[in-house]
Amino acid sequence: MTPQHRTFARSWWAVPTAAALILTGCSGDADGDGDPTATVAPTADETSTPTSVPSPDPDVDSSGDPTAGAQDAEGMASVGTAVATIAIELPEDWQYEGTYGDGTRPYAVLVDASQPFDLSEPGSDAYRDSVWVHVETYRVGEETPYGGPAPEDASQLASLLEEGRGGDAAVIDGRDVPLVHLVTEDEEGRRADELFALHGDVWILARPSNVDVDGYVDGSAEGDVLHTILESSEIK
Repeated sequence: MTPQHRTFARSWWAVPTAAALILTGCSGDADGDGDPTATVAPTADETSTPTSVPSPDPDVDSSGDPTAGAQDAEGMASVGTAVATIAIELPEDWQYEGTYGDGTRPYAVLVDASQPFDLSEPGSDAYRDSVWVHVETYRVGEETPYGGPAPEDASQLASLLEEGRGGDAAVIDGRDVPLVHLVTEDEEGRRADELFALHGDVWILARPSNVDVDGYVDGSAEGDVLHTILESSEIK
């Protein structure tokens, strides 16, 4: 992991907030066949539009056995999110830790367990150095926190993202699915990346931390976790 990768995608979760665990990895079937979305409680009105992107505070770290409780069986995971369950073939040492969100839109956490990680204290050095991806879903036609409903057209989504969040949004051509990349900066100049991929009528959103986003975007890291989440995954 290079120093430049440690500047990626951290501004949106830099401030700790109270987010309770709805679903942990230990609640799924050992063989990964369970549907994590089945136990996601309706703690908030999912049709409402939040004023800002939620800052997750999952109590996830690599102390003890880092695979304990994670939903990963033979490399496959059924990843629960707000509007869909996503089937993902987890690469290498990546694992699905669970779905979170108390009063916020349910989101999933995937973490690289090949190195120490600690997502329990947002803003800490351990938190900033962890390698992980926050995953959400939005259905076409339904409201988003970006100022309007999610459009089906990728160019229209890019325009919505720029108007709602600022920054620069662009459609990435030459992929198996429509793909949009949004880059923003916080007040301290730290870069944050959001990537959206359309599967049917569902946009999958990935917000990576310390992942090679540039390599994925330019095609030099096609086999990495972002390709797996955004392009190789399936809506169940």
